Amino acid sequence: MNTQDRQISDKLESSQAHAKKALETTAAAARELAGTARSVAQSAFRDSKDELSAAARDIGDVAYAKYSSLAEQTSNMTQQYREKACELEQEVTGYVRENPIQSLGIAFGVGLVLGVILNRK
Repeated sequence: MNTQDRQISDKLESSQAHAKKALETTAAAARELAGTARSVAQSAFRDSKDELSAAARDIGDVAYAKYSSLAEQTSNMTQQYREKACELEQEVTGYVRENPIQSLGIAFGVGLVLGVILNRK
C-alpha cells in the first residue's frame, strides 16, 4: 500500500471514529434529555395532583358551608311556620268557641263547595 492510500485509509478510520464518538455523545444526550423529561413530567403530575386535591377540598368546604346555611335557613323557616300555625290554630279555636253556629255554617259551606269541585271530572 502506498503512502497516499495509507493516508486515505487513516482519514477514513479517523472519520469513522469521530462519527462513532458523535453518535455516542448524541445518544447519551438523548438518554439524559429523556430522563430529565420524565422527571419533569413526574414532578408536574405530582404538583397537578396536589393542586387538584386542594381544589376538591375547597369545593367540598364551600358545599358544606352552603348546605349548613340552607339547613339553618330551613330550620328557621320551619320554626316560623310552626309558630304561625299555632297562632292560627288558637285564633280559629277562639273563633269557633265564640261563634259555634257560624262556624258550623262556614264548615258546611266549605265542605259543600269542595265536594262540588272534587266531584266535577
